[in-house]
Amino acid sequence: MHLLITVFAVFIVAASVQRLTGIGFSLVALPLLIPLVGPLDGVTLIVINSAATSMIMTIGSYREIAWKSLVVLSVPSVIVAFPVIMLLNRVSEAIVSLTVGGLLLGCTLVLAFNIRVRQLRSGCGPVAAGLISGILNATAGVAGPSLGVFSASVGWSHRVFVATAQPFFIFSDLAVLGAKAIFQDSQSGFVVSGDTALAAIAGCMVGLFIGSRFIKKVSDTIGRRLVVGASGVGAVGTLFSAIIHLV
Repeated sequence: MHLLITVFAVFIVAASVQRLTGIGFSLVALPLLIPLVGPLDGVTLIVINSAATSMIMTIGSYREIAWKSLVVLSVPSVIVAFPVIMLLNRVSEAIVSLTVGGLLLGCTLVLAFNIRVRQLRSGCGPVAAGLISGILNATAGVAGPSLGVFSASVGWSHRVFVATAQPFFIFSDLAVLGAKAIFQDSQSGFVVSGDTALAAIAGCMVGLFIGSRFIKKVSDTIGRRLVVGASGVGAVGTLFSAIIHLV
Protein backbone atom coordinates (compact mmCIF):
# COMPACT_ATOMS: atom_id res chain seq x y z
CA MET A 1 0.00 0.00 0.00
CA HIS A 2 2.87 2.37 0.80
CA LEU A 3 4.31 1.80 -2.70
CA LEU A 4 0.96 2.48 -4.37
CA ILE A 5 0.43 5.73 -2.45
CA THR A 6 3.97 6.88 -3.25
CA VAL A 7 3.61 6.10 -6.97
CA PHE A 8 0.22 7.87 -6.99
CA ALA A 9 1.79 10.99 -5.42
CA VAL A 10 4.80 10.95 -7.76
CA PHE A 11 2.60 10.92 -10.85
CA ILE A 12 0.32 13.66 -9.50
CA VAL A 13 3.34 15.94 -9.23
CA ALA A 14 4.79 14.81 -12.58
CA ALA A 15 1.56 15.33 -14.52
CA SER A 16 0.96 18.74 -12.88
CA VAL A 17 4.43 19.92 -13.89
CA GLN A 18 3.92 18.50 -17.40
CA ARG A 19 0.68 20.48 -17.77
CA LEU A 20 2.36 23.72 -16.68
CA THR A 21 5.75 23.43 -18.42
CA GLY A 22 5.09 20.99 -21.26
CA ILE A 23 8.20 18.90 -20.49
CA GLY A 24 8.52 18.14 -16.80
CA PHE A 25 6.91 14.70 -16.56
CA SER A 26 9.98 12.49 -16.86
CA LEU A 27 12.31 14.96 -15.17
CA VAL A 28 10.21 14.86 -12.01
CA ALA A 29 9.17 11.21 -12.03
CA LEU A 30 12.40 9.44 -13.01
CA PRO A 31 14.62 10.19 -9.98
CA LEU A 32 11.73 9.41 -7.62
CA LEU A 33 10.64 6.17 -9.29
CA ILE A 34 14.02 4.48 -9.80
CA PRO A 35 14.49 3.76 -6.04
CA LEU A 36 10.94 2.33 -5.92
CA VAL A 37 10.69 0.05 -8.99
CA GLY A 38 14.18 0.10 -10.53
CA PRO A 39 15.53 1.84 -13.66
CA LEU A 40 14.09 -0.48 -16.34
CA ASP A 41 10.54 -0.60 -15.01
CA GLY A 42 10.75 3.04 -13.93
CA VAL A 43 11.57 4.31 -17.43
CA THR A 44 8.99 2.02 -19.05
CA LEU A 45 6.27 3.13 -16.61
CA ILE A 46 7.19 6.77 -17.23
CA VAL A 47 7.16 6.39 -21.01
CA ILE A 48 3.71 4.76 -21.00
CA ASN A 49 2.14 7.38 -18.73
CA SER A 50 3.97 10.23 -20.42
CA ALA A 51 2.47 9.19 -23.76
CA ALA A 52 -1.00 8.95 -22.23
CA THR A 53 -0.65 12.34 -20.53
CA SER A 54 0.59 13.95 -23.74
CA MET A 55 -2.31 12.46 -25.69
CA ILE A 56 -4.85 14.00 -23.32
CA MET A 57 -3.07 17.38 -23.48
CA THR A 58 -2.94 17.23 -27.30
CA ILE A 59 -6.71 16.94 -27.53
CA GLY A 60 -7.12 20.25 -25.72
CA SER A 61 -4.38 22.21 -27.53
CA TYR A 62 -4.23 20.91 -31.11
CA ARG A 63 -5.04 24.33 -32.58
CA GLU A 64 -1.72 25.74 -31.32
CA ILE A 65 0.50 22.92 -32.63
CA ALA A 66 3.26 23.88 -35.10
CA TRP A 67 2.50 20.95 -37.42
CA LYS A 68 5.32 21.40 -39.95
CA SER A 69 7.98 21.56 -37.24
CA LEU A 70 6.35 18.63 -35.45
CA VAL A 71 6.87 16.35 -38.47
CA VAL A 72 10.50 17.40 -38.99
CA LEU A 73 11.30 16.90 -35.29
CA SER A 74 9.42 13.63 -34.84
CA VAL A 75 10.77 11.57 -37.74
CA PRO A 76 14.44 11.54 -36.62
CA SER A 77 13.36 11.03 -33.01
CA VAL A 78 11.43 7.90 -33.95
CA ILE A 79 14.20 6.50 -36.17
CA VAL A 80 17.03 7.00 -33.63
CA ALA A 81 15.14 5.24 -30.81
CA PHE A 82 15.80 1.77 -32.24
CA PRO A 83 19.62 1.85 -32.51
CA VAL A 84 19.88 3.66 -29.16
CA ILE A 85 17.81 1.04 -27.30
CA MET A 86 19.88 -1.70 -28.95
CA LEU A 87 23.14 -0.04 -27.82
CA LEU A 88 21.90 0.49 -24.26
CA ASN A 89 22.09 -3.26 -23.66
CA ARG A 90 25.85 -3.05 -24.23
CA VAL A 91 26.78 0.19 -22.42
CA SER A 92 27.35 0.85 -18.70
CA GLU A 93 24.40 2.57 -16.99
CA ALA A 94 26.79 5.03 -15.31
CA ILE A 95 28.25 6.11 -18.65
CA VAL A 96 24.77 6.61 -20.07
CA SER A 97 23.73 8.69 -17.05
CA LEU A 98 26.85 10.85 -17.30
CA THR A 99 26.26 11.48 -21.00
CA VAL A 100 22.57 12.29 -20.53
CA GLY A 101 23.30 14.47 -17.49
CA GLY A 102 25.91 16.43 -19.44
CA LEU A 103 23.52 17.02 -22.34
CA LEU A 104 20.76 18.08 -19.96
CA LEU A 105 23.11 20.46 -18.17
CA GLY A 106 24.09 22.01 -21.49
CA CYS A 107 20.44 22.45 -22.46
CA THR A 108 19.69 24.00 -19.07
CA LEU A 109 22.48 26.57 -19.45
CA VAL A 110 21.31 27.48 -22.94
CA LEU A 111 17.76 27.96 -21.66
CA ALA A 112 18.83 29.82 -18.52
CA PHE A 113 20.88 32.38 -20.45
CA ASN A 114 18.26 32.59 -23.21
CA ILE A 115 20.83 31.65 -25.86
CA ARG A 116 19.30 31.19 -29.30
CA VAL A 117 21.07 28.64 -31.46
CA ARG A 118 20.79 30.08 -34.98
CA GLN A 119 21.74 26.76 -36.59
CA LEU A 120 18.49 25.25 -35.30
CA ARG A 121 16.31 27.68 -37.23
CA SER A 122 16.87 26.23 -40.72
CA GLY A 123 18.56 23.52 -42.73
CA CYS A 124 19.35 20.43 -40.65
CA GLY A 125 18.74 22.23 -37.35
CA PRO A 126 15.28 20.78 -36.65
CA VAL A 127 16.52 17.32 -37.62
CA ALA A 128 19.44 17.64 -35.17
CA ALA A 129 17.08 18.79 -32.42
CA GLY A 130 14.82 15.82 -33.09
CA LEU A 131 17.76 13.40 -33.01
CA ILE A 132 19.07 14.74 -29.68
CA SER A 133 15.59 14.67 -28.15
CA GLY A 134 15.08 11.11 -29.38
CA ILE A 135 18.40 9.98 -27.89
CA LEU A 136 17.61 11.58 -24.53
CA ASN A 137 14.13 10.07 -24.51
CA ALA A 138 15.39 6.57 -25.31
CA THR A 139 18.14 6.68 -22.68
CA ALA A 140 16.34 8.41 -19.80
CA GLY A 141 12.86 9.49 -20.93
CA VAL A 142 13.84 13.18 -20.89
CA ALA A 143 13.31 14.58 -24.39
CA GLY A 144 11.94 17.94 -23.26
CA PRO A 145 14.98 20.15 -22.52
CA SER A 146 16.53 19.87 -25.99
CA LEU A 147 13.09 20.54 -27.48
CA GLY A 148 12.96 23.62 -25.23
CA VAL A 149 16.25 24.84 -26.73
CA PHE A 150 14.78 24.46 -30.22
CA SER A 151 11.62 26.30 -29.15
CA ALA A 152 13.60 29.23 -27.75
CA SER A 153 15.79 29.36 -30.86
CA VAL A 154 12.88 29.60 -33.28
CA GLY A 155 10.88 31.99 -31.08
CA TRP A 156 7.86 29.88 -30.16
CA SER A 157 5.55 31.18 -27.44
CA HIS A 158 5.22 29.00 -24.35
CA ARG A 159 1.74 27.89 -25.42
CA VAL A 160 2.96 26.78 -28.88
CA PHE A 161 5.86 24.94 -27.25
CA VAL A 162 3.60 23.11 -24.78
CA ALA A 163 1.11 22.20 -27.53
CA THR A 164 3.71 20.99 -30.06
CA ALA A 165 5.76 19.06 -27.50
CA GLN A 166 2.86 16.76 -26.60
CA PRO A 167 2.36 14.93 -29.95
CA PHE A 168 6.15 14.87 -30.33
CA PHE A 169 6.39 12.99 -27.03
CA ILE A 170 3.65 10.58 -28.16
CA PHE A 171 5.56 9.59 -31.32
CA SER A 172 8.90 9.41 -29.52
CA ASP A 173 7.51 7.43 -26.57
CA LEU A 174 5.78 4.89 -28.83
CA ALA A 175 9.04 4.42 -30.75
CA VAL A 176 10.91 3.78 -27.48
CA LEU A 177 8.31 1.23 -26.37
CA GLY A 178 8.53 -0.51 -29.76
CA ALA A 179 12.32 -0.57 -29.60
CA LYS A 180 12.23 -1.97 -26.05
CA ALA A 181 9.88 -4.73 -27.18
CA ILE A 182 12.31 -5.69 -29.94
CA PHE A 183 15.72 -5.31 -28.30
CA GLN A 184 15.31 -5.44 -24.53
CA ASP A 185 16.35 -8.60 -22.73
CA SER A 186 13.21 -10.62 -22.07
CA GLN A 187 14.44 -11.43 -18.57
CA SER A 188 14.35 -7.75 -17.59
CA GLY A 189 11.05 -6.80 -19.15
CA PHE A 190 8.18 -4.75 -17.77
CA VAL A 191 7.17 -6.43 -14.51
CA VAL A 192 5.41 -3.64 -12.62
CA SER A 193 2.16 -4.94 -11.12
CA GLY A 194 -1.25 -3.94 -12.39
CA ASP A 195 -2.01 -2.11 -9.11
CA THR A 196 1.12 0.00 -9.49
CA ALA A 197 0.25 0.84 -13.11
CA LEU A 198 -3.30 1.84 -12.10
CA ALA A 199 -1.95 4.03 -9.29
CA ALA A 200 0.30 5.80 -11.81
CA ILE A 201 -2.57 6.37 -14.25
CA ALA A 202 -4.84 7.70 -11.49
CA GLY A 203 -2.08 10.05 -10.35
CA CYS A 204 -1.69 11.37 -13.90
CA MET A 205 -5.40 12.15 -14.16
CA VAL A 206 -5.39 14.07 -10.86
CA GLY A 207 -2.18 15.88 -11.80
CA LEU A 208 -3.55 16.99 -15.17
CA PHE A 209 -6.67 18.36 -13.47
CA ILE A 210 -4.58 20.31 -10.96
CA GLY A 211 -2.25 21.67 -13.65
CA SER A 212 -5.14 22.75 -15.87
CA ARG A 213 -6.46 24.94 -13.05
CA PHE A 214 -3.28 27.03 -13.14
CA ILE A 215 -2.08 26.92 -16.78
CA LYS A 216 -4.02 30.03 -17.84
CA LYS A 217 -2.16 32.06 -15.22
CA VAL A 218 1.26 31.08 -16.59
CA SER A 219 2.80 33.78 -18.81
CA ASP A 220 5.53 33.14 -21.41
CA THR A 221 8.16 34.46 -19.00
CA ILE A 222 7.02 32.29 -16.11
CA GLY A 223 6.64 29.33 -18.46
CA ARG A 224 10.25 29.63 -19.65
CA ARG A 225 11.47 29.85 -16.05
CA LEU A 226 9.54 26.70 -15.17
CA VAL A 227 11.08 24.90 -18.15
CA VAL A 228 14.57 25.98 -17.04
CA GLY A 229 13.84 24.79 -13.50
CA ALA A 230 12.54 21.40 -14.68
CA SER A 231 15.54 20.95 -16.96
CA GLY A 232 17.96 21.86 -14.17
CA VAL A 233 16.37 19.38 -11.76
CA GLY A 234 16.66 16.65 -14.38
CA ALA A 235 20.31 17.44 -15.10
CA VAL A 236 21.34 17.49 -11.43
CA GLY A 237 19.36 14.34 -10.63
CA THR A 238 20.82 12.41 -13.56
CA LEU A 239 24.40 13.45 -12.81
CA PHE A 240 23.95 12.60 -9.14
CA SER A 241 22.66 9.15 -10.10
CA ALA A 242 25.69 8.63 -12.36
CA ILE A 243 28.10 9.60 -9.59
CA ILE A 244 26.44 7.15 -7.20
CA HIS A 245 26.84 4.33 -9.71
CA LEU A 246 30.49 5.21 -10.31
CA VAL A 247 31.28 5.35 -6.58
